[in-house]
Amino acid sequence: MKSILWDISGAFGDIGVLFPIAIALVAKNGFNPTALFLMAGLFYILSAFYFKVTMPVQPLKAMSAIAIATGLNYEIINAAGITMGIILLIIAISGLSIRLGSIFPVSVVRGIQLGLGMILVKRSLSFINNDLYIAISVGILLVLGIFLIKRIPPLIPILILGIAISLKKIEMTSVGPVPLKPLIPDIDNLWKGFILLVIPQIALTFGNAIVATEATAKLLYGKKAERLNLKNIPLSMGIANVVSGIFGGAPMCHGSGGLTAHCKFGATSERSGYIIGVTLILLALLLGNSALSMIAAFPEGILGILLCYVGIQHSLFIKDILNDRQAMTIALMVAILGFMTGNLTAGFISGIAMHYSFETITRTIEYLKE
Repeated sequence: MKSILWDISGAFGDIGVLFPIAIALVAKNGFNPTALFLMAGLFYILSAFYFKVTMPVQPLKAMSAIAIATGLNYEIINAAGITMGIILLIIAISGLSIRLGSIFPVSVVRGIQLGLGMILVKRSLSFINNDLYIAISVGILLVLGIFLIKRIPPLIPILILGIAISLKKIEMTSVGPVPLKPLIPDIDNLWKGFILLVIPQIALTFGNAIVATEATAKLLYGKKAERLNLKNIPLSMGIANVVSGIFGGAPMCHGSGGLTAHCKFGATSERSGYIIGVTLILLALLLGNSALSMIAAFPEGILGILLCYVGIQHSLFIKDILNDRQAMTIALMVAILGFMTGNLTAGFISGIAMHYSFETITRTIEYLKE
């Protein structure tokens, strides 16, 4: 029973990222809720089965943010997801992902992790402010669970509280799945999706969802994460995005922050991935449009606290380079620039440029000394 409780706790560790974006994509961009949750659930189960750890499944964040802000219709977003999937398959199968990943020094990866952690904490504040009293109560519960009541997984009482509050707000509009409409996008939507959504997303996907996810997995799981490498991660996301795009699901990725979220809340194996995956599939098939009402009813204060905690934990990966002044300088520049602009791509490109500039200067000095 204790093991099962920890698996359940770990399964829902990343809902602070998944739920808000999913709600917005359904409400503002016209996504079919059955397609979105069904594809996400299947991706969770299959990736957990293959990788043997609970891999996060998140909508592609830069792509989703642009789509939500501009109100793009789901057909263009699906087309962008398919295009992204094809690109990821090409770089994985060709081995290009491994060659590109080798240029990322540890300092840049730690900077990406710190920057993402800071962004998650910042985003959590709006959820917390919208639901302050619940957020304070949940924050106290979380602290007690982590530091004092260690026998019970910290997320279990929080989930019980969240479900109890949600039951009062849920409106059952329909039951059963919303029919799926498989669609092959036309050339016009593929082009629009590539220009508007894929180009802003691709560098961030490579830096955070591939390179940083591999590095995070090694820190969290060690040898258990041997399948999480620079080839298999983009291959997994590529297959998922092509299939999801055809069947109407949202563009998805594995993210380093989500990996931290699941692990820190109790996911020690693939079992938590099966639990969250089955939950999403049940939402998709049994509740249809009511799935959105159920998720939207979940208190924002709880989502905010979970997001804040994950952001702090993810930021702490920086601690293994604290004694390396040059690496810390680069990491801080990557994190601060990414945080200030809200764009981690700008941060890690600048970090790579700084790293190799330092290397060139060092080699030049050594050469002149000789």
